[in-house]
Amino acid sequence: MPGCAGVALYHTERIGAMQAFAAGEAFFEKIDTAVTGTSYYELLEHGDHEGDHDLVETSPEQLRAKIGTGEAEAFWMYSQQRGTLPWDAAFTYHTSGYGGFPHIAAFCDSPLEDTYSVLKEWLRHMAEQFTFPYAIIYEARKMTDAMSYAAGDNGKTAFPYEKAFAFNKETPGLYGGQARYTGSKLRMVYPANVLNGEHLNIGIAGTNLENWIQSSHDHGILYRVGEERWMWEVAPAKLEQVNQICGEAGALIAWQPRQSKKPRRKLP
Repeated sequence: MPGCAGVALYHTERIGAMQAFAAGEAFFEKIDTAVTGTSYYELLEHGDHEGDHDLVETSPEQLRAKIGTGEAEAFWMYSQQRGTLPWDAAFTYHTSGYGGFPHIAAFCDSPLEDTYSVLKEWLRHMAEQFTFPYAIIYEARKMTDAMSYAAGDNGKTAFPYEKAFAFNKETPGLYGGQARYTGSKLRMVYPANVLNGEHLNIGIAGTNLENWIQSSHDHGILYRVGEERWMWEVAPAKLEQVNQICGEAGALIAWQPRQSKKPRRKLP
């Protein structure tokens, strides 16, 4: 089944808009795709509610200029060449304004297995260059699902053993969540996870997460990618088992046991 690969970096308030714009350009260069359009968030002067906003279409050159003057803060960059909707690839930078919370996300309308290595390389470069507490690489069924998943919107899930809306309730800003995924818990376990030192001390199976990962190849591999940041990679075939162990240990925000299907009653 076709899929869409996504990368999400959380609590990126230390990354400025112009730095994010350069990171977006690097993302499109990494996946060898041209930026065909951009847009930025603008507050509505006569909106129905405080914080109501709209997306204003502009060119990449104009967006860069507006970021430089402070007219644009949160924005989108995208590529639409095959005629697919919404896009073939996209990059977005969000702030704490416009009802959201600080995060960066990038999407590529291709199965994760086809793009994993380049996305991991881009994410690793981000971790080496910038400071943020948590990031993930995941796969969704389609582009719109991947976009919703990054922000925790619309109850989208990446796994059949994941609770819808659980992450949404953890996010700050509009939902006033505790954002425990920045240190004391994880959202879920993904093929690639950027963690910080607090994450590594989460309790798992009588030890901490760092020791548990390193105790078996089945638990993935862990290596440093930045100052006080580590990359944890888990093989796709091991994800369900690793999520179950971490979920049962109370380390995951959105994990839930698989729902067993009750056999249908046969009519007499």
